[in-house]
Amino acid sequence: MKELTFEESEYAICETIIFPVLKELYRLYRDKFTLWSHKSLIYNEKLSGVPDYIIAKRSPLGKEIFEQPFFVAVEAKRDDFTKGWGQCLAEMVAIQKMNDQSEQQTIYGIVSNGQLWQFGKLRNNRFTKNFAAYTIYNLEQLLAALNYVFRQCELELEAITSGCRDNS
Repeated sequence: MKELTFEESEYAICETIIFPVLKELYRLYRDKFTLWSHKSLIYNEKLSGVPDYIIAKRSPLGKEIFEQPFFVAVEAKRDDFTKGWGQCLAEMVAIQKMNDQSEQQTIYGIVSNGQLWQFGKLRNNRFTKNFAAYTIYNLEQLLAALNYVFRQCELELEAITSGCRDNS
């Protein structure tokens, strides 16, 4: 944080802060998921976008095949978390519809400016944003929150794969 200039560019924030943090946790789950960077999501004209990062099911056909996404991470451009959540939520809805699991699957979202990280989830057309925000300055707590999200995605994948779901 002290050595890099990252505040001038959204790409710098993504590449020097957000991606390395996500990658650290992703390594623990890479046998089940693929981490995509700037992958287009297109459901229809209104529900499309390019989130900064997507965690999706790892395809048995190889890492180049995009399969069922479980969460998106979006950089809050110019520290505008309201617009960031608007973008993130639209992409979460697109994912729900693309996955054809809109009534069952929980989709997770993260909006971050690199320093501050906010978490939310979408299930049954109900969006819930976590009131707690995490910072890069308390990395242990941030990694624990991210690990929770990855683990929840892993549980979602297991439920879909086994055909068993808790519809609560």
